[in-house]
Amino acid sequence: MGARVLLVLLSLSSLPGFLQAVQCFQCERVNAGGVCETGESSCRTQGSQQCFLRKFYEGDRLLYAHQGCGDLCVSMSIFKQSDTLDFECCSDTSFCNRF
Repeated sequence: MGARVLLVLLSLSSLPGFLQAVQCFQCERVNAGGVCETGESSCRTQGSQQCFLRKFYEGDRLLYAHQGCGDLCVSMSIFKQSDTLDFECCSDTSFCNRF
C-alpha cells in the first residue's frame, strides 16, 4: 500500500504548480503607473495557493491593481456598467504576477 501512495504522490507532483511554492509580488495598491503605493514585498505560495493580479478599470482607464498570494483564484473578468475587474492567476514561475 505504501508503494501505491508514493506512486500517486509522484504522479501528482508532475502536475504544474502542485506542491511547488513560487514567489509572488505582493502589494495592496499598485497605481496606474505600475508603482506600489503601500510597500512592495513578496509572498510564497502555500498548498493550493497561486499568485494573483487584480486590475480595476473605470471604462478603458486602469485605476489601480492588487498583487499577492491567494486561494481559490480563477482567471476571469467581471463587468458592471462601465467598471471592469480583471483577475489573473498563475503558479508556473516565481513572480508570474508581474504588473
